[in-house]
Amino acid sequence: MASLLFSILMGALIGYGTNTLAVEMLFRPFTPKHIGKWRLPFTPGLIPKEQGRIAESLGELIEKELFSPEVVTEALNGPEAKAAIASWLDTVLATAAASDRAPRELLIETFGAEEYVQKREDLSELLCAFFVKKATQAKLGESFARQLSHRADEWIPFLPSGKLEDVYVNTLGKLIDRELAKSLPEIVETYVYREAGSFLGTPLSVTMKKHEQELPRLKDSLLGLIHTAILGALPQLLGSGEIRKLVVNRINSLEPRELNALLKGLMKKELHAIEWLGALLGGILGAVTYFAGKVF
Repeated sequence: MASLLFSILMGALIGYGTNTLAVEMLFRPFTPKHIGKWRLPFTPGLIPKEQGRIAESLGELIEKELFSPEVVTEALNGPEAKAAIASWLDTVLATAAASDRAPRELLIETFGAEEYVQKREDLSELLCAFFVKKATQAKLGESFARQLSHRADEWIPFLPSGKLEDVYVNTLGKLIDRELAKSLPEIVETYVYREAGSFLGTPLSVTMKKHEQELPRLKDSLLGLIHTAILGALPQLLGSGEIRKLVVNRINSLEPRELNALLKGLMKKELHAIEWLGALLGGILGAVTYFAGKVF
């Protein structure tokens, strides 16, 4: 019985020791070891030696399987992601409602005075161009002339139906649209600059209080815009290969000691299981060897 226990114990120790050594040889040594000009086999360890390939494989895995546009889009369309965005927006709006600082101060603090002025000008120009384009596409003159012609049809019933509409739309409507096209940019520019200046110079708490009744609708609109903007940008952001490059560069920038510590931390439980599995198999082989010796 003592011989059996001794065989099992010796087998378990050998199994545990060999598996522990094998695990360590995956991670160590960090650099090649030489005796004279001869490099010792299995140096450096497998993981330090293959750091570049590991980085490429992990980068490709993370980009294709974890952060693909399809996976991220599905996650963002889920209720948890939408709730998280809504919670973040609630925090932003609550912070704004409690702030006595004006947007101008915050923007200058963030970008600096010179860049703030440039960004304000660029944004004002974009808004002006947007409103002018929308107003031009709406053909306000023609719409006004068409409404006026309908009234005129009621006042002058003996004219053929639609006759006045053609006259009004083709003359008065187009004349109004031409005049609007000339003066609209200046009107819109004046309005945008006045409103933008008022908004940028007013404390956020005052602005939020003034539009308190509109906040629920504003929040819904902002949530829709944020969600649409994120989903719209995903194919370009995730399909550009930047995530893979980021992972590869980050892993390659790690020292072998840091990479080993990171991987050991991730696989600590599994690596210990391999070591103890070696002890178990070694113990079983020790018992088998004992009984084989008795039989043969």
